[in-house]
Amino acid sequence: MGGGGGAAAEAGEYGKAKISVWWDIENCQVPKECEPHAIAQNITTALVKTGYCGPVPISAYGDTNGIPSSVQQALNSTGIGLNHCGDLIFLIGHDE
Repeated sequence: MGGGGGAAAEAGEYGKAKISVWWDIENCQVPKECEPHAIAQNITTALVKTGYCGPVPISAYGDTNGIPSSVQQALNSTGIGLNHCGDLIFLIGHDE
């Protein structure tokens, strides 16, 4: 009994915390080498590995006009909510 309970044991109270993902898709676009269908699954899998066991709502914000329709459809099909913000300037995390 080495005392290492793994990620689920270490997560403790955060295992059932309410989590949501807010994605600045305008400034953090889907990488060209990434399959859009895999993004939601990758995020959920990463959280499960830390011991999280609740729902993971994912919302992407930004100017969706520049996102190819095939990527938009792929993201929507996995439950990622796309929210068009037009010329909105994101101030969170930006120095300018």
